[in-house]
Amino acid sequence: MNALVDPLSYREQSPDVRARFQALKERPVVLSVENLYKTFPTPGGPVTALKDLSFQVFRREFMCVIGPSGCGKSTLIRILAGLEDASDGQVLLDGKPVSGPGPDRGMVFQSYTLFPWLTVKQNVMFGPRMAGQGAAAEPEARQWIDLVGLSRFENSYPHQLSGGMKQRVAIARALANRPRILLMDEPFGALDAQTRSQMQSYLLQIWKNLDITILFITHDLDEAAFLADRILVLKANPGEVNEIIEVPVPRPRTPAQFVSPEFIATKYRIDHLIHPEAAHEMDSIPFPRMTVAGDDVE
Repeated sequence: MNALVDPLSYREQSPDVRARFQALKERPVVLSVENLYKTFPTPGGPVTALKDLSFQVFRREFMCVIGPSGCGKSTLIRILAGLEDASDGQVLLDGKPVSGPGPDRGMVFQSYTLFPWLTVKQNVMFGPRMAGQGAAAEPEARQWIDLVGLSRFENSYPHQLSGGMKQRVAIARALANRPRILLMDEPFGALDAQTRSQMQSYLLQIWKNLDITILFITHDLDEAAFLADRILVLKANPGEVNEIIEVPVPRPRTPAQFVSPEFIATKYRIDHLIHPEAAHEMDSIPFPRMTVAGDDVE
């Protein structure tokens, strides 16, 4: 394989990157997915969304999950969150089976899921209050609001916030329960490019300073290569493990690395797995010519 599309070659060339992944694999396993299947009934018969999916996420790892449309990314994260049941296999958090939603898993969705009738502070206090913290819920909430840089807006309502600010509140609300793992389902997908870049930077800063493990669903190749330690690439129809890529881009990450050979190699490798050449040929569709001869644009 051409080294340009092989991030492993860059990892092997860098002793620092090799040491980082060796240290990662020596950490405790926080999340373990074992032989996971998910089948949905349909009028035309059962459809398998996830097939024999197995992988592990280590403590304080940042793992991204990416794949073609229909690969079951959102189904997977809903099972991990306990919002759906698997058809077979199991999910273990710290060695214990996941059997439903729980405060040990924080969840951030793509859509804005804040309670519109509550202020920023009240939204972030919701989890601690439900856990019975009482008066301690307010200082706990303020700590997380400070962390995401929204202290000035703690008494604002969601409709008064920008999209990026709403997602920062959603992250603070998820972290206020002090979960073992933060599950994020394309949380920046609805944001404009500039805000998305800012949110990626915020998230890396939060992750760096907290004892938190992150599993992040995305459809964006740049985002996956920029954020992740490892990238789980899924096949489509049904979703199963295609490859797990160890990202050789050194940390701390900066936007300047978007043009580094390691970053480009990682991005090309993901693209090759998601869009193989055969698929590109299959994607072409017949279309009648509707312009005059000689008016070509390619």
